[in-house]
Amino acid sequence: MAYPIIPALSLYCGVGGMRVLLLGVGSVGEVIARHLHRESKISLTAVDRDWQRLRKVRRAIRERKVVLEKIERIDDRSFIEVLNGSDIVINAATPTVNLELMKLCQRYRVNYMDLASDDLDRQLKMDGVWRRSGLLGLICMGEDPGLSNLYARYASNKLDKIYEIRVRDGEYSTSSKYPLISLFSPEIYLSEITSPAHVFLDGRLRRLPSFSGYELYSFPNPVGTLPVYHVSHEEVYTLPRFIGKGLQYVDFKLVIPDEVVRAVRLLKRLGLLAGRKVRVGDASVAPRDLLLTLIPKPWEISRDIKGHACLVVDVVGEKKGRRALYSLYTHLSHEEAYKMFGCNATAYLTGTVPAVVAKMLAEGKIEGQGVLTPELLHPDPIIEEIAKKHVDSYLKSSQEGRIEKIPKPD
Repeated sequence: MAYPIIPALSLYCGVGGMRVLLLGVGSVGEVIARHLHRESKISLTAVDRDWQRLRKVRRAIRERKVVLEKIERIDDRSFIEVLNGSDIVINAATPTVNLELMKLCQRYRVNYMDLASDDLDRQLKMDGVWRRSGLLGLICMGEDPGLSNLYARYASNKLDKIYEIRVRDGEYSTSSKYPLISLFSPEIYLSEITSPAHVFLDGRLRRLPSFSGYELYSFPNPVGTLPVYHVSHEEVYTLPRFIGKGLQYVDFKLVIPDEVVRAVRLLKRLGLLAGRKVRVGDASVAPRDLLLTLIPKPWEISRDIKGHACLVVDVVGEKKGRRALYSLYTHLSHEEAYKMFGCNATAYLTGTVPAVVAKMLAEGKIEGQGVLTPELLHPDPIIEEIAKKHVDSYLKSSQEGRIEKIPKPD
């Protein structure tokens, strides 16, 4: 299926600019806020239930024109009032509220963007209603999913046939201070690596055990060779639907260090990943909740970690009758990300993509209706814009045998 060229809706709304409501100011949300508060065509309101995080964002951006509000739940009257006055909401909180939030956006005619999905099928089924309502819902618009999908589309546009798409997430970190590190939500991280994985093979999804598909993958320098495992991820569900060209195989593998694999397996055997509460003295506590409380939050560790975030998308296909491999990748060190925004590299890459897309919406450079995944957008202008935010993209072709930066330097 070719990606659509969709006429329609521009979200730039008058003298005040596009009114963006940002839900969640964790590490990723803070990156989005720090990008968007600089944009003249955007007015920003950020909400979170954690007032300390809101205060940190206030100190970081030193900008009084950004409205910050403490809101406990998205069904609170105060949130509805803010939502009703917005042009688009960006969900940088948990994907578990995607569906509820999209229903609210539909009711109050507010456009929508999120960074990951908890139920892709139900979100995509809303496409017809959103299209008829003249609303735009961009889903899975982070790093991976998000930039990974754009890379897959970019490479597939260069090929006549597509056989395989393999996504490799090379984020890793080391620290002398923290024994277990999660570069994004610890809850989502533990869920991803302990849940069954899925791959797309020969026209259907196949379920695999957790920690399957071990591979030593050679990431581009300076990252190097790291162990990766199958993880169930959004790209495995959406790329086969929308890329077309005969695609028969899609997988996603994440770096999981050996010590984390051993630790998680031991925790699981001990019952410390269980969600059912147990009695401890006079209190009842779920072992998993205690563990998640003890794992440091991503924004607490950025100063004390080293390593990189790296994303590689390998697309195997055929061009002019010859087999071809296109690899697109980006990488950023945690030290560089901390210097720029006081965050880790994973948060910077994940937050920069939706911020750039929001900016392009405000400028009328992206238009559309319905519920769209990233591979349904034109990748070239988005890749060009994120390069201006220090997210450099590279292309390696097996046929041409060289690495080039995209867009090419002037």
